[in-house]
Amino acid sequence: MKRTRYALIALAACASLALSGCFSGSHEGSAPTSLGSLTLKVGDQKGVAVQQLMQAAGQLDNTPYRIEFANFTSGPSLIEAVSAGGIDIGQVGNTPPIFGLAANANFKIVGALSATAIGDAILVTKDSPVASVADLKGKRVAVAKGTSAHANLLLNLRRTGLTINDITPIYLQPGDGYAALTRDDVQAWVTWDPYTAIAEQNVGAKAIATAEDASNAFNFWVASTESVSDSRKVLAIKDFLRRFAVSTDWAQKNIDQWSTTYAKLAQISPQAARVTMSRSLRRPIAITDEVIKSEQQIAEVFASVGAIPDKVSFADGVDQDFLQ
Repeated sequence: MKRTRYALIALAACASLALSGCFSGSHEGSAPTSLGSLTLKVGDQKGVAVQQLMQAAGQLDNTPYRIEFANFTSGPSLIEAVSAGGIDIGQVGNTPPIFGLAANANFKIVGALSATAIGDAILVTKDSPVASVADLKGKRVAVAKGTSAHANLLLNLRRTGLTINDITPIYLQPGDGYAALTRDDVQAWVTWDPYTAIAEQNVGAKAIATAEDASNAFNFWVASTESVSDSRKVLAIKDFLRRFAVSTDWAQKNIDQWSTTYAKLAQISPQAARVTMSRSLRRPIAITDEVIKSEQQIAEVFASVGAIPDKVSFADGVDQDFLQ
């Protein structure tokens, strides 16, 4: 149990900036070599592992600009860093952009990704009498505030006829949420892969609902307003996103190799890594009207509980230049 706890803390901990590469060559489809003096600062989460995926796929080789990666515990802190100009671009879940837009943060949405929503789940212990979302009434539920898990919880409660006032939310980051569930400090924990897979594999946790029942599993690339106003940064960002798309294609075709690498990186079991990648590998998608509608639903449910102002338009945050 202690080893699992330490692994989860390591997985969720915010790491310092790590230099990924500085090369002068280029390859087909890359940005111009004139970007050699430019540094692109990229926000990452260890549960997402953008840097390691791209390294494994060979897509950080020969970049015509320098890349620095910074790791964050979850999406809200990454949004703050983008807005403050500490990083140029980063990947977050479906909810942090909503809170960022509500706070008039300085960023634009420049890309979208999707996976199955099975890994975004409301978990209980294997022997728990809680068998459905309706059974959560009066219970203590751990969730990371302002994350996709938070949206998943609210939407599943609403689908069942409950509200946040019918439960006692305990706002915890993933590593602490896992510990609270296993200690029976809470009766349920809402989280996402790889944390879902870890809990399922290590302690037999079971899902009573997933985002497929009520929410979505979209992730988004967000970039600072300053960066999308800089023509050289725009070239680098577009090149970086192309490289990431190639990396996801590689991962899908080499799922066993990538799962093994990811298990070592995240310090989790190979089984949990394989489950995570088989259902939660993020693939780039278009920001369609359906995506916007789904995100707007999330904005509306947060507004309904007073978490954000009523007037938040997800579509207004999308930078159309990156969708062409």
